[in-house]
Amino acid sequence: MLPDPSPTAPHSRAATPRRRRTALRRRTAAVLAVTLASGLALSGCATAGSDVVTIQFMQNKPEAVEYFADLVQRFEEENPDIRVVQGNSEAALVPGLIRGTPPDVTTRGWAYASADFAAKGIYADLSDLEAADRVDPSAQELVNSWGQYNGTEVSALPFSLAGAGVIYNEAIFAQFGVEVPTTWDEFVAACEVFAANGVTPVYGTYKDSWTLAQGLFDYTTGGLVDVAAFYAPPEDGAAPVTRSYTKTFAPAVEKMKTILSYTQKGAATRSYPDGNAAFAKGEAAMYFQGPWALSEINGINPDMQIGTFALPMTNDPADTKARVNVDSALSILRTTEHPAEARRFVEFLMQPEVVEAFNTDHAAFSPLTDAPAQANPQIAGLDPLFKAGRYYQGAVTYMPPAVPAQNYIQYFAGTGNGEGLLRNLDEDTQRVADRLVPTTTN
Repeated sequence: MLPDPSPTAPHSRAATPRRRRTALRRRTAAVLAVTLASGLALSGCATAGSDVVTIQFMQNKPEAVEYFADLVQRFEEENPDIRVVQGNSEAALVPGLIRGTPPDVTTRGWAYASADFAAKGIYADLSDLEAADRVDPSAQELVNSWGQYNGTEVSALPFSLAGAGVIYNEAIFAQFGVEVPTTWDEFVAACEVFAANGVTPVYGTYKDSWTLAQGLFDYTTGGLVDVAAFYAPPEDGAAPVTRSYTKTFAPAVEKMKTILSYTQKGAATRSYPDGNAAFAKGEAAMYFQGPWALSEINGINPDMQIGTFALPMTNDPADTKARVNVDSALSILRTTEHPAEARRFVEFLMQPEVVEAFNTDHAAFSPLTDAPAQANPQIAGLDPLFKAGRYYQGAVTYMPPAVPAQNYIQYFAGTGNGEGLLRNLDEDTQRVADRLVPTTTN
C-alpha cells in the first residue's frame, strides 16, 4: 500500500522515491510559477458540438486502477454530462504542468513534494465543498500542517489514512503470557520476556533503510515529540527558524538504542521481504511495519493471528499515538477549465460510502468524522487512537529530499552513534535552509 521508496515503503506518502522527489522539486521550482502565470489550458475539454465535458483524473494507486474504474463508471452513469479519463502516473504531473495539460483532479500521498505543489498555488481551494465539512478536523490538519496557500486555503481533502504500528504475533504473546504493552516500561518488559525465552523480540530489517526511517525513527520520535509543531512552517513573511534535532530528538534516540538491542543478530543484512517472510514464519514476536506488509505476511501464513498496536514511548498511556500516512488526498488543479465538473467528481469520491469502502478494501482508515469502527482485526488495535485523533505523520516525511535521513538512520542502527545522527540532520537541514534564505534562531 503505502510507498516512499528509495527502496521505500510499499505505500506511504513518503512512498515516492527520494531521487524522484528531488528531481521533482528541481524541475517544478522553475516552471510552476510560469505555468500559473501564463494561464495555460488544461487537458480537460469538451468535444466540439457535444454537451459532454471530459476531465482528467490522475490517481496515485496503480493497484487501485480497477477499483477507481468502477467508481468512474458509476459517476458517469449518474453524471452523463461528464466523462472521466483515469491515469495513474504521478510522474506525468510535472510534464503536464509544463505543457499546460495537467490533470483536473488528482489523488496523491500528502508529504513534502505534494505540500511543495500546494505552497506554489497549484491546487484550488476546496474549503467550501460540502465534502470538506465531513472530514475529521484532525485528519484535515495532517494536510494543513504543511502550510496553507495564502494562509487559509485547503489544497487537498484526505481520502485514505494508512496507520502504521507494531505488528505482533498474537500466539507468541499468548504463549508467554504477555499483554499488549501500553507503556514504555511494559514494552521493555515484554522484550525481556521474549529474549529470556529465546524469541527475537523485534525483527530488524536494517538493509532497507526506509524500514528503519518509517519504523524505528518515526515511531520513537513521534511518540515523544510534537512532530507537526517541530516542522511547522514559518508565518508568511517570517524568516525560517532553525530547528535543533540534537536538542529535541535526543531522548528518542536513546530509546531507539534500547529497541535496537532487542533485534536479531544479522539484522543489518535483512531486507523488507526477509522481514515479512521471517515474521510470517514466527521468527519474532514483533515487527515495526505498516499495513502494506500484511498482504505478503498473510500470503505466506494465512492462518497467522496478527494484531497491531502503537508503540508506547512514555509511561502514560494517554501519550501514545499512531504513525499515519495521508496515503491519498484529493485535489483539483487551480487552472482547470472545468471546475464545476471537477468539484462534482470530488464530491462523489468523498461520499462516506465511497471513502469507507475504499479504506476497508485497502486496510486503511477513513478520514471522515463518525467513520465506522475498523473492521480489519489485524489493524483494529489502532482504531481507538484514530477515533481520538491521536496520530502523527512521521518525522522523515517532513525532511527535505536533500537531507539523506534514511542513510543517516541506517548508519546509526549499525554503529549506535546517536550524536552523529542528530548532528548530521542538524547540519544538512541548516545547509538546505541557507540555500533558501537567511535564518534566525528562536
